[in-house]
Amino acid sequence: MAGFFSGILEKLGFGPRPTVLDISAVLDGRVVDICETHFISGKIVMPGFFVKELNDMAKSKDPIKKAKGRRGLDVLNKIKSSPGISFSIIDMDIEGVRDNHERLVEFAFRKKASVVTTDFSINKIGALKNIPVLNITDLAIALKPVVLPGEEIQTFIMKEGKDKRQGVGYLDDGTMIVVEDGSGFIGKRIAVVVQSILQTSQGRIIFTRIKGRDE
Repeated sequence: MAGFFSGILEKLGFGPRPTVLDISAVLDGRVVDICETHFISGKIVMPGFFVKELNDMAKSKDPIKKAKGRRGLDVLNKIKSSPGISFSIIDMDIEGVRDNHERLVEFAFRKKASVVTTDFSINKIGALKNIPVLNITDLAIALKPVVLPGEEIQTFIMKEGKDKRQGVGYLDDGTMIVVEDGSGFIGKRIAVVVQSILQTSQGRIIFTRIKGRDE
């Protein structure tokens, strides 16, 4: 019975908003996991003009564009074939708008939808029309694990740092870990203690020392 009434409400425009995928989110690839874990609910759609753009990229003579286009199409196929995900491609003529960012926001406005993107300019344009925008980059930053000075963590030393005495590892989310005197442990997983954390324009860098070593 609840499903019956929710279906009626959705038809009347009171159901959950559909979600529009921006091409930047598709090329990024992380949107597959976001869809499969159902952080996004309701129908997921993509404008036909972006699918055409992906097809054009996949046929490009430029190897980089070609690879990106094929990756984007693979991502769409994964979303389409994932059980429990309602996905469709919608063709809609939006006359008088050439810029794809503005076309996307206008598309979402007409469909009363939210947008998933990695492009911050979409956030700005969407705000002008009160379109809810989920930026995957913002989501990733919000979900970064919190570490504090003095905390012990495990890391796999992958390479030398800028200083040859340093070793470099990474958290699962890609955060760089610099290990003091860690160059002798390349190829090994060790326990380290957080000393300080530096926030840069490229992301966080965590500076550590090997557990048991004197500060």
